[in-house]
Amino acid sequence: MNSTKTTIFKVAKLHPNKVDLYQQLHDEIPPANLKHMQEAGIVSLRIFREGSTLFMVVESDMALEMPNRVVDQAVEERWKTLTGECFAEFWQDAGEIYIFSRKED
Repeated sequence: MNSTKTTIFKVAKLHPNKVDLYQQLHDEIPPANLKHMQEAGIVSLRIFREGSTLFMVVESDMALEMPNRVVDQAVEERWKTLTGECFAEFWQDAGEIYIFSRKED
């Protein structure tokens, strides 16, 4: 069975003096950015923080991705500019090393 669902995990580090700014930027995500995520088929995007280390979990479903969607590059660049100065180390994939799955009876 081919699943259209994926989950990815990423990790990043913030400059310690930019943690508050990064948090503030995420208190009100611009509607255009939310639209891009929805059209990309993202079902859930969660960011966790421990000190200046960030952990992101993105759950997507390709079946929900809008075909022939148009990404507004100006919107994307603006967000990258706003958040980019906060990063000491930008998002990188975190490899899965263990999974437990409950078997259904």
